[in-house]
Amino acid sequence: MPLLVPPAEGRYHIFHQLKPQCVALSQSALALNGAKSNVQDVTDQLDKLHHLLQSCTIDQNQLDAKLADYVFFPVSQVLKVSQKISIRCLELCLEILAILCRYGWRHSIQPQLVAQVVIFCTLMAERHPKGFEFSSSTEELQTAAFWCLHHVSVAASQSRECRTFFTSEANFPQMGQTISTTLDGILEAGAVETQLAASNALKALIVSVIDPEMSARFLPGLASKLTKILTPTTKLRRNYQVLIICLETMTHLLRATLADDVAQPAQDGVKQSIIDDDWKAMAARQLEPVLNSIMRLKIHGHEDVRVALAKLCLMLLERCRQSLASCSAIAIETVLSIASSQAAVGIQLEMLLRVDPSLSGLLKNTMYDWLSSLSTIVQGADEVKKVQKMQQLRTAYSLLHDSGSNTDTLEGMLASRLRDTVVLTLQAPISKQNASPLVSPITSLDLGLAVLDRTTGQRDFSQALVQYRSQEDIIKQVKSFTQLISSSSCVSAFAADLSRSLRFSQGEAQLANFWLLLIATQTALARKDSVSDFIDLPDDNVNIFQDHLEELYSFALSILADDHSVNDINADIELVDPRLQSLALRTLALRAQTAGPDFRHELIDSLYPVLHTLATPFNNSDLQSDALTTLDIFTLACGYRDVQTMIVENADYLTNAVALKLNAFDVSPQASQVLVMMIKLAGPAVLPFLEDPAESIFAILESFHGYAVLVDVFFRVLAVMAEEGAKAPLLAMGSKEDRTEMRRWMRERWKPITVDGLVGLLKDFAIDEADEKRLRDEQREQAPQRPWKTKVEEICDVDESDPGSQGTKTDEADLEQLEQQISPPPSEDVDPPPPAPKTYSLLFKITELTQHFLPSASPSLRVSLLSLIRTTIPAMARHENSFLPLINTLWPEIVSRLDDREEYVRAMALEIVGLLCEFAGEFMRSRIVQVWDAFREISWQVGTGDNGLRSAGCRDVARSASKAGTLVATDLKTNTPARLLWNALIDTLSTVAKTVPLPPELFDEVLDMLGPVLEAREDVRTALEIENEDAVWLWRMQRGEVEMANAPKCAGGRHWMFAPVQVHQGT
Repeated sequence: MPLLVPPAEGRYHIFHQLKPQCVALSQSALALNGAKSNVQDVTDQLDKLHHLLQSCTIDQNQLDAKLADYVFFPVSQVLKVSQKISIRCLELCLEILAILCRYGWRHSIQPQLVAQVVIFCTLMAERHPKGFEFSSSTEELQTAAFWCLHHVSVAASQSRECRTFFTSEANFPQMGQTISTTLDGILEAGAVETQLAASNALKALIVSVIDPEMSARFLPGLASKLTKILTPTTKLRRNYQVLIICLETMTHLLRATLADDVAQPAQDGVKQSIIDDDWKAMAARQLEPVLNSIMRLKIHGHEDVRVALAKLCLMLLERCRQSLASCSAIAIETVLSIASSQAAVGIQLEMLLRVDPSLSGLLKNTMYDWLSSLSTIVQGADEVKKVQKMQQLRTAYSLLHDSGSNTDTLEGMLASRLRDTVVLTLQAPISKQNASPLVSPITSLDLGLAVLDRTTGQRDFSQALVQYRSQEDIIKQVKSFTQLISSSSCVSAFAADLSRSLRFSQGEAQLANFWLLLIATQTALARKDSVSDFIDLPDDNVNIFQDHLEELYSFALSILADDHSVNDINADIELVDPRLQSLALRTLALRAQTAGPDFRHELIDSLYPVLHTLATPFNNSDLQSDALTTLDIFTLACGYRDVQTMIVENADYLTNAVALKLNAFDVSPQASQVLVMMIKLAGPAVLPFLEDPAESIFAILESFHGYAVLVDVFFRVLAVMAEEGAKAPLLAMGSKEDRTEMRRWMRERWKPITVDGLVGLLKDFAIDEADEKRLRDEQREQAPQRPWKTKVEEICDVDESDPGSQGTKTDEADLEQLEQQISPPPSEDVDPPPPAPKTYSLLFKITELTQHFLPSASPSLRVSLLSLIRTTIPAMARHENSFLPLINTLWPEIVSRLDDREEYVRAMALEIVGLLCEFAGEFMRSRIVQVWDAFREISWQVGTGDNGLRSAGCRDVARSASKAGTLVATDLKTNTPARLLWNALIDTLSTVAKTVPLPPELFDEVLDMLGPVLEAREDVRTALEIENEDAVWLWRMQRGEVEMANAPKCAGGRHWMFAPVQVHQGT
């Protein structure tokens, strides 16, 4: 806590501290005139005094003018012999004088002392001062001189006498010299500290000392030098603090000399002022290029510099609008540019507009000029300038609107200019234009499925108009400007102009109108929602934009429904711009968000176009992502749980739309891809609704089966149906481990029949056959002489022919009762229906249809069909009575693929054979025996490298394959198709051995075929050991893979003796 003492006691305490040091300094200074001069001693004494003054000035009130005069006396003694002292002594003297001026003489200083200090500071601030032992000054000495000049100027401003003394004509030369030296210090000094000190000194002189009359006389030279300082260059970058101080100096200088209210009327006995209208006009002409150069600081990187420049421009607009009218445009442009990033500057300009309404006219005229030249700027190559101009326009409109100015006359022009800006931005250079080629339908289908794999639930659209990085910034600025315009209360002219031009424009112009009107509508409706949350007021603009939204919605549906035929790819057709489709999707999403749950009724018209766009044949992932986003917004707005639920509940409308196209034999890929998107999005739940589209696809395949690409496309659609159908809960099979466990359990329950059981079974068969023969013999009768009748008809005939009857006929109820009594009871062995009958039936038809197209000449189609069969087999196996006949139907074509010329087709066929064996089991025994020669053929080709070996016996072939084991390994490493076929054969033979009962000789052949991998593939060996472990062990032992166990020997050298066995021969 500081010591609380009265000011008088404090000054007395400081005096006792300063007195010894001042006396010592005086003695050292006087010694310089004697024979024993010691400059270093003077330097030390000055340094001690300087430190003592710094410690004493902690409390600014303790050092008064009298103490300052007392300290100045020894310092003046040193200054009298300044030619003999060092630069360091001069530097310390200046620093001491600065402290004295700042704290001691801050309220009162003598004009003569001020003049001496100013002259001395000016001399010391020069680069090459005259009359000293040193030829050039130092940066430290100049810095000290400028700071001393700054403090003495501030102290002089407190005294009227000093100000009068400075402004007298006799002091004009000296003030000119001082100002010139200060400006040179800013321009030429190398150290930032020196420049900063010089700029502060100049500001103190201009602001605190000289009057407007003197400022007017020095204005040309000051403006010239300050322009050099403030003009940014690439060679020299000024310190930002220096720039700020110089901008403040320029602001005060122009306000003092060129303000509109500055007037010097002639008075009697007073000299006429030079500041008159003629002088202002001449000064304005000279200052216009100066200010244009200074305004380049509006892009300076430091925020404070831009703010200082904005203050200069605001001063010009507020105080110098008449005298510097020619600079008003550049000033307001600079302020708007800075206000776009500095809210405080914008607030100051808004307040100025409210105070002075005439400034709004100037701002409107400036906006007109900017809008007129906007197209020229946008056509240029300077992207930064484009963005800056849009920011300036946005800020200007915001200020006009916030200040309450009428902007109706600007809105029509704004709509036109913003539309032109978007059009010019979208028209990329010729070098960047790339035609969007129509990709193949298969590629587009793959792209659509890849997009569907993305995470759903997103609510943000991609950038519809931006195609190149250079377009992003300007499009973003136009969007922001449009949102600002739409958020105002009166935007009818802006939206009306866009609405009128929407349907009658084409190309980029239509795209620009659509985008701008959509942004405006979206912003206006969002503003209505935010306001209606708090207060319910009638708003005509909201109704207007509701009408605009309905028009946009109708236009969007027409765009998405514009289904250009792509059958003839050589035709000169005009495809819909994907950017226009993306905007249409945004419109549908906005309509859904506005309508809420009521939009469910609109899904009849809007859901299919969105899915159609999702299935677009263009290679445009952004458009498909936007379609997914639209579906997510539909789901949220309509209150559905997810997209799957929405599609399933509206499946009738969607399938009818697809079926209409397919029934008309519209073979374009869109309809089929809409089906794919529906199935992928909704899953198995939508398959029961797809019977009619599936039948239409079957009809198209029957009519256009010769077109391989078309058939491939539709079968890929059917493959997606099959893939999703196999995932249905009632058709999905368990994992492979679960199926293996089930087969193991069935195998453990099976027990072989005994001999007695077999004899009894044969006796039962014989008795049944004898009974059937006896019944047939007893029921023999003559050939019928009249038509066959049912039992009911015979009884009725007997009743009618009976003479004792009452003549009444049996009524229908009696006939039905009689027929029920006569009809046999229903059989208990009725074929149960398949699980999920509709889905199962659809999968059955799809699988059965593949048999007609497996002989196709297209390898890719053959692989696709085999892959489809592989997908549906697990689901088909859930209903055995349908599955086994299906195997009979497909088996010939599958077997024929084992001789295919393409290795991967043969490998796929092998996989399907193994899959059929896995699910059909013993049913496949005869078929496997039938195709065993094909297995041998494949084994020989892969195992021997197809070297022509054709042994008659399987054992000889197996031995040849075993001998060529090294060759096999080498070929399989280098030949990918052969390796693929070999792996498929291994897996198929393993599955056959596990699931199909094979004759012993065929099982031995399996061991021979799989011998090269029996040791390397433990899973293969385990599968074979489950069926016949002894045979596997014997095969391995014969080839030395396992060691033979040693036979036991009898102890004592004796031999083993076997017990006799009695054999009874049967009679």
